[in-house]
Amino acid sequence: MDIEVRPLVEADLDDADRIFRDAFATFIGADVFGDTDPLRTRFRARHVASLGAWADGELVGSNLAVRWGSAAYFGPLSITPKLWDAGIGGRLVEVTVAILDGWEAAHQGLFTFAHSPKHHGLYQKFGFWPRFITAIMSRPVTGAEPASGWLLSVAGSAGRPALVEACAGVTGAILPGLDVGGEIDSVLDQGLGDVVLVGEPDAPRAFAVCHTGAGTEAGSGVTYVKFAAVAPGLGAGDAFGVLLDACQGFAAASGAQRLILGVNTARHDAYRHLIGAGFRTDFPGVTMHRPNAPAHNREDIYLLDDWR
Repeated sequence: MDIEVRPLVEADLDDADRIFRDAFATFIGADVFGDTDPLRTRFRARHVASLGAWADGELVGSNLAVRWGSAAYFGPLSITPKLWDAGIGGRLVEVTVAILDGWEAAHQGLFTFAHSPKHHGLYQKFGFWPRFITAIMSRPVTGAEPASGWLLSVAGSAGRPALVEACAGVTGAILPGLDVGGEIDSVLDQGLGDVVLVGEPDAPRAFAVCHTGAGTEAGSGVTYVKFAAVAPGLGAGDAFGVLLDACQGFAAASGAQRLILGVNTARHDAYRHLIGAGFRTDFPGVTMHRPNAPAHNREDIYLLDDWR
């Protein structure tokens, strides 16, 4: 086959979304994406590079590269099932890694199935190595949770830049150069949810980028914490608890019945805190890293993310 990898355009999205859903449903044995829309929402984001793979002129797969400042990850990578093991995934990863290197991302990674040596073997060819399990966790939302913290959308266009910069200060204290400003802009500009903040109004101690509802990465009845972080140091654990309560309150106000998030279990204190707060693991995956280094996955770091 003649395999070509190039950027996706808007007209490709319907086919790319169909392939993506078919590939994961075939491997997992069930539709796990429902009315979420991770492909289109990321395609529209300024910090994401969207790639398609064409075999003999037909779109047969895609991958997304996501830039978080000094860190970057990719996925979901999907290939139409009839062409699995035809070398298309390797071509997509090859081009994706070149993009991550071009961004000068010092730490690169991905999320994949913990039980699949086939996936591990593919990514290891490009220098990605499995480390700790990432637990995708959730807990119910009763609807009675009180609102707390505040929302970045309330700051308006005038106050937004300073707060986005303050959030970058929180993440930069965890890992130099780590910056999820693209995620913040994507959620607010596309109307996918909001950013929950706690701490002083002009200097938040912690924040969470949340999707909620159908057509986002959350889905109907769900609020999903795409990313959250607490400034390290004395009292970080207490601030994490306050942030979780604020996310629960935001979920209740949004009409969600469930709050979902991801945590790398190398962040042991955060993981144990979540268990104590009533979160339970829905399913585990493994993150793979290039280089094979901890980066922001350290025992005392209170940070939530999900590289699916």
